Amino acid sequence: MRPKLLTLLFTFFALFVHAQVPHTTWEQPRVGYNSHSHVFSITKVKLGDEHTEVTMHVNFRPKHWIKMASTAYLQVGDKHYPIRKKTPMWGDKGTTLLELDKEFFLDESGQVDFVCVFDALPKGTAHFDLIEPAGWLIYNIRPNDMMPQGITDTYWRNDKTGDWLIGITGQYIIYDCQVWQILSQMQKKDRHEIIVSNGKTQMPISIDKMKKGKRKISINGEKALNCSPITTATLPDYPTRDERTEFADNGYRGDDSVTIVGWMKDMPDLAKRQNHGTFKLALRNLLADKQELIEIPFDSEGRFSKKLPLLNTSYALAILGNTTAPTVLEPGQTYFFLSDYKTGQTLIMGDDARLQNELLAHDIPYISHGTHVFEGENKVSEERLMNFLAEGKQKLAKANAELDSLIAAHPNLSQRYINFARGGLKVEFGRDLMQARFVTERFDLPKAYVDYVSEELWLQHCKPYTLHDGFSTFMRDYINVCSSSGKAPKVEVLDLIKKMAGCGDITLTEDELAAFDQFVIESKKLKQTIESTEDPEQKKALSTAFNNGGLVQTINTIIGKYQFEISTELRRIQMAHGLDSVASDKTIYELFIARELYNQIENNRRALPKSLLDWMQTQLTIPAFRDYVLQQHEKYEALASKDFSKFTCLLSTDKLEGLTEGEQILRELIAPWKGKIILIDVWGTWCRPCKDALAHSQELYERMKPYDIYFLYMANRSDETSWKNVIKEYNVSGENVGHVNLPVEQQEAVERFLKVNKYPSYFLIGREGHLLDVNADPRNMDAFEELVKGMGK
Repeated sequence: MRPKLLTLLFTFFALFVHAQVPHTTWEQPRVGYNSHSHVFSITKVKLGDEHTEVTMHVNFRPKHWIKMASTAYLQVGDKHYPIRKKTPMWGDKGTTLLELDKEFFLDESGQVDFVCVFDALPKGTAHFDLIEPAGWLIYNIRPNDMMPQGITDTYWRNDKTGDWLIGITGQYIIYDCQVWQILSQMQKKDRHEIIVSNGKTQMPISIDKMKKGKRKISINGEKALNCSPITTATLPDYPTRDERTEFADNGYRGDDSVTIVGWMKDMPDLAKRQNHGTFKLALRNLLADKQELIEIPFDSEGRFSKKLPLLNTSYALAILGNTTAPTVLEPGQTYFFLSDYKTGQTLIMGDDARLQNELLAHDIPYISHGTHVFEGENKVSEERLMNFLAEGKQKLAKANAELDSLIAAHPNLSQRYINFARGGLKVEFGRDLMQARFVTERFDLPKAYVDYVSEELWLQHCKPYTLHDGFSTFMRDYINVCSSSGKAPKVEVLDLIKKMAGCGDITLTEDELAAFDQFVIESKKLKQTIESTEDPEQKKALSTAFNNGGLVQTINTIIGKYQFEISTELRRIQMAHGLDSVASDKTIYELFIARELYNQIENNRRALPKSLLDWMQTQLTIPAFRDYVLQQHEKYEALASKDFSKFTCLLSTDKLEGLTEGEQILRELIAPWKGKIILIDVWGTWCRPCKDALAHSQELYERMKPYDIYFLYMANRSDETSWKNVIKEYNVSGENVGHVNLPVEQQEAVERFLKVNKYPSYFLIGREGHLLDVNADPRNMDAFEELVKGMGK
């Protein structure tokens, strides 16, 4: 009897173990919409008779927490399969079973693999959704090798070329970068005859039955093509190599464009809210040296189309919900961007969209070599900088080795992808290295350091110059370092001012001209007196007395009055000096000058002086560069001539004459508005964040209407023309608005009292006239309104 009993026990144990083994496992399953794709990804699904396990990978902020609610469930059709609090599981080594409704804190890596156990899904389940009602959701979880059943919601590639040829949905066909309406559809077994229209033309499409995972597709009566379904999240590798090396280069014509078409298909309401109803492209404006966010509204079904100006072939970042997709846009092309939220696929269609699809499918290795490593150091030594360079070289070599592995694993990657990736790594590294100029004294980098950048990184695989996003910063820093390394010509400011007066850039009165002549005479006398004096203390006393005298103060006032004109002329002299040797490429030379002049206008919010404008006309031969600067120049020229009389918000400063104490000056300024809440905005016309904030002034005034606030704007070191232009440009005016542009000494006194250490700076005065110790930044209007609300009536 004993042997039989053991046999029965063993049989029972074997059956029990067998019952616990999953009948199906999906490795790296495909998903559709994932509301938190930047945090969670599903790595495995196990389906069994007892339960279903879903394994997830989290990549989030270190030491932050995640939580899985007990209300989470899987959904198949209309049926829900809830998460289980406690259950036996198959599990995998290294995974964690989260305790429901409790915070799980991540370690320093910010990563964890965890398993969730749900009630068993029905056998034969092909796909399901995972929903956590209080937090996030993932749609259409399915095997990664799942072949399409039928033709609805499928995408097909031309087997010969590898390109995405056609997409088929319930009502539409995507072909030739257009969405075509299906007018009629006949199906005989697995063959389909479809008539479509784009509103102008009708077209027949024939789709043969599936054979060995492929279909023959004929479009508009043309020869049928062998096509395979695209089952991956992005387009698979192309079947052959593309040996082209060049990118389209239109010579920066300025009148070129690219057409962006697309469809955010089956977008859930949550994703629509995240996208604010627009498809977004982040595109670097090389002439303005800034990234611009282009928003293209889509219709109720998620479709969009827009023709965009394009200076030349450019890097761009497509923003698709909570994910981004790097791409390259070439002039004259049309690109169709598909983001299918049901299938989780992102594809690009176009006459030449191979590189774009390869960039979607294969991430380029990234170098992170920022100057944050020098944080807290006042002056970085040459040795530290050379070590920084050596460490960066190692990172560059590692990134290139990773790229080599990627190329070996995907031998059909196009040569343009490889060149773009190699060039991008060099541009990225060069940008990071040249940013180190800001941690040195007088932007002085070691010669060997700069020589390496010049020989190994500068202008390597980066034409056209709009091709890589980091090139804009790289060029600015590199040229500024190299052009300032030589000995700049000595410029006498008084001679410069007289020269500028002679050509009409500035106008000097007879008294000012006389003051200059007198200054020259008195300076010579002082020099002779000091040279004949032996006592050092007496020499110092003579210099101090002269510098504190009324004549020097008069000269300084004149210089301050024409600060913009003087600084722009000095910048022109600096640009002309040494720029030829650094920017030997004519396009780089003109691009740098155009950017500098544009930034002079943008930073100062005023038109160029005549002499600088004339010089620009001789230097810029590329029409797009010249016209871009001229357009900005004419904008502020027109703004300066605009009538300012309607702006009644400039405050009289007569009562402040002779005051030197910051608190006293401020008290006099705010005295008329005691009983109101007063917001003080310390800003400058030269400060970009200040101007960005002022652009929302009228929105702020409207929002704050119920609270009786007075807005006092105090300009720092801003010349009168620029100051008034900014006020006019952004309409920074109203009944409760006041502006002052105090003399430098008085403004500095007020700022010392307020302890200003950044721009813009905001301060709140209560109704009793007391300075409040609060964070009063109106750029966050919600928080600012809550702060003001709490102050009562």
